[in-house]
Amino acid sequence: MGCVIARLMGQKESARADVGWPFRPDSTLRLTMQKKMLPWTLLFLLAYVHAPQTATAAENQAITPFKKMLEQTLDNNPRILTAREKLKAAQALLPQAQSQLLPSVALQWDNTYSSSQWQDGDSHADPTAAALSLSQALFNLEALRDYRRLAPTVKAAQKDLETIRQQVFLDFVELTTNLRQEQDVFLLSENNYNLTKSHLNATQARFEAGELTKTDVSQSLARVYAAKAGWIAARANSQSSEARFVELTGQEAPPNLEIPVVKHELLSKPLAELVALVAERPDIEAEQWRMQVAEGNVEARKAGYMPKANLSSSTSRTWDPASSAVAGPQDTVTMTLGLSWPLYSGGLTGGRIDQAISERESQLLQLDQARLAAIRELKVALLEFEKNAAIDQANVARVTAAQDAMDGVSQEYQVGTRTSLDTLDAQNELFSAQTEKVKSSYGLNLSRFRVLKTLGMLALDKLESSFQPASKHDALRATNKALEVSPPPPIRQ
Repeated sequence: MGCVIARLMGQKESARADVGWPFRPDSTLRLTMQKKMLPWTLLFLLAYVHAPQTATAAENQAITPFKKMLEQTLDNNPRILTAREKLKAAQALLPQAQSQLLPSVALQWDNTYSSSQWQDGDSHADPTAAALSLSQALFNLEALRDYRRLAPTVKAAQKDLETIRQQVFLDFVELTTNLRQEQDVFLLSENNYNLTKSHLNATQARFEAGELTKTDVSQSLARVYAAKAGWIAARANSQSSEARFVELTGQEAPPNLEIPVVKHELLSKPLAELVALVAERPDIEAEQWRMQVAEGNVEARKAGYMPKANLSSSTSRTWDPASSAVAGPQDTVTMTLGLSWPLYSGGLTGGRIDQAISERESQLLQLDQARLAAIRELKVALLEFEKNAAIDQANVARVTAAQDAMDGVSQEYQVGTRTSLDTLDAQNELFSAQTEKVKSSYGLNLSRFRVLKTLGMLALDKLESSFQPASKHDALRATNKALEVSPPPPIRQ
């Protein structure tokens, strides 16, 4: 028996170095004190599990405003800046097309010197001429229709910008939600790891006191390794989320970044009413404006068969004091009315019309596809919202049941009908339930944003107070009830 205990102690000593186990039975006095404090240590851990956790100093710090960071992201995001420049480029097309319909005025100044010599004499001239010319299109239907189709082009660019803003809005919400979720899961995992290490501490001491078996110690050690693995994984996920936050925002992830709740009366509307609102999505409106552009392009190309009328006039004055042929300045006024009607262009105009018609039909198909995709996205988002609501409600019940089970196991442990392994199982189930509750709470809140995104209605003024999952810190307990519990009897072998 002594050999078995010696081997077991050697195995546990090597395991303690891996998990950071602090207990070192290196003296008789320390072992005696540990034996006397064993019941109180276990009671301390149980009370730590059940008492409500007080807010930490870090959590009481000022929360970085979510809206401020979102506004900065919307102002500086490269995709949004690119869309803004495309909008400016579309707006710059308007004066270019308008110039084909407005008069053009030009002022010209010429000075020429010439000299000729022959046998009987010579001739030279040094004329100076100034001319003012005016040209005005009287009838150019093709240019007029080209100009009219540019207004929908600008509208489409504006809606493209709003579509990208909506997507960046949702991307930022998803990014911050994932960041806070991973941070909260890491806190729960860290606390669970600390609890299992403390439980291993107490279990090992009770084993050495002869109150527990080798199985209890092995199970406690296995739980520590499992908790440590979960803690390391949660830490990696949290740090990865922080790295993605820096990559997409260019800023360090602030502590306790708030996650607001989005509220909108449309979330309670039936599907039929929401489907009717799909046409107001900015991307759908952009496709509708492009449809108008395509239709206008067809009409503009058809106008290539129509005649064009143009009026031009000019006035000029030429004077040459050195000339022997002309005495005094010479004034000239001209006015020209031009009319052209294309009769044959080798199929150029007809080809342009066919191309414009094909582009219009293609745009019509794109509009139909965009509408169907928008309706599908809306249905998926609503189903996801309903699913997350049901999951979150189930997790609320699961946390309640796990907490009740933990309370029952703790009471039974005090009267000696439950083992420390039962307490570990109950604590592990409670930790798992709380972790899933945190995830489902964040998922439910995020699904609200996604529903509004499918309707193109994400807006800063729809954000309300900060969101905190109800069971975020349920596993982080205080110790103010530790002395209210009586010591448990020895575990029955």
